[in-house]
Amino acid sequence: MPDSETPNPSDTNPEDSGDDQIDEVVKLDRDRSKYRRPASETPAPVDVSPDVGGNAWNRKPKKTQPKPAPVPEDQSQAAYIRAKRAQQGSRQTVSYLSKRLTSAGLRPVSKYGQNFLVDLNLIELIARSAELTQNDVVLEIGTGVGSLTGIMAEQAGAILTVEIDKNLYQLAGEELRDYPHVKMIQGDALRNKNSLRSDIMESIRDARARLPEEGRFMLVANLPYNVATPIVSNLLHETPPPDRIVVTIQKELAERMIAGPGSKDYGALSVWVQSVCKAEIVRVLSPNVFWPRPKVESAIIRLDVDHERRNAIPDLQFFHQTVRALFFHRRKFLRSVVISAFKGRLDKSVVDDVLATLGYDEKARAEQLALTQIGELVEALRQAEIKAAG
Repeated sequence: MPDSETPNPSDTNPEDSGDDQIDEVVKLDRDRSKYRRPASETPAPVDVSPDVGGNAWNRKPKKTQPKPAPVPEDQSQAAYIRAKRAQQGSRQTVSYLSKRLTSAGLRPVSKYGQNFLVDLNLIELIARSAELTQNDVVLEIGTGVGSLTGIMAEQAGAILTVEIDKNLYQLAGEELRDYPHVKMIQGDALRNKNSLRSDIMESIRDARARLPEEGRFMLVANLPYNVATPIVSNLLHETPPPDRIVVTIQKELAERMIAGPGSKDYGALSVWVQSVCKAEIVRVLSPNVFWPRPKVESAIIRLDVDHERRNAIPDLQFFHQTVRALFFHRRKFLRSVVISAFKGRLDKSVVDDVLATLGYDEKARAEQLALTQIGELVEALRQAEIKAAG
């Protein structure tokens, strides 16, 4: 559940229309030790003095110069932020948030469906699951009151955070103004349902160029549910693509992302995400950990982009569009779906030849095909279209 947004149970997933409702919780059997809070960390010292005459968010961290007077043992930017957070006290409880918003003359806005994650341990789990370093650039969509942003500021080299609500943007700005490596943008992160705002990716590319080459780009956020699918799907198309995504989304959507062939949740989103990422659910979240409480469960999901697998897809846009077309009428037979999707582009006889070559009979359905099979089918159709056009 987003820090500043609520789920919309009636929201239709554009990647996977027509799926049944989820009635089971995903059960994982794996080692969770990598997400436990580390016993201690010693970040490299950096200069956090005011940036005079320059853009602090774009400044590469510099080692602090020794001073003649006695100084604290740990002068790092992370230590400074930890001290600031300790000074502020508990910042993510129902009591704190209620008083903070009331003092600013605000309350949760219904048109944005604002709900706040009120368990600080879970907010820290989101950041910890990303395994951030001082060389990493983070994109956060849905700043809220800046609670997750402040935690990540202790770990990341640069953060770009986007908030659509003007009032929350101003409120979070008061909390984040002392963090020189955090840049805020007010507005919608999406230009349209098929693309992100161009200035967001320009800022990300600029920040990456100013940080060490081994640095990574990550999306770490409590994503607004109504834009979760287009944000994740479109970001996987971007240049550069994220190296890792750790987001809180509706549990039903998370289950679709990790679903396997033949299951009721398997669809276009499952294929697109798993064709370029390794996916896992980190934690399922109860409505009770949010204020106000939503009517659905949430989940923290982690996606690690497999760049080798992504680069092996000859045409990402063709692949994504074709996969969506194959699952648009998921209950129909594969032949009928392909003929409809390539109408005016491929003759029926060509479609029949492609399916026959791959060994699919007239009763085959897309929802039964594994990732590799779908990849082979999409590429065969692409080559057939190139041949027909030539």
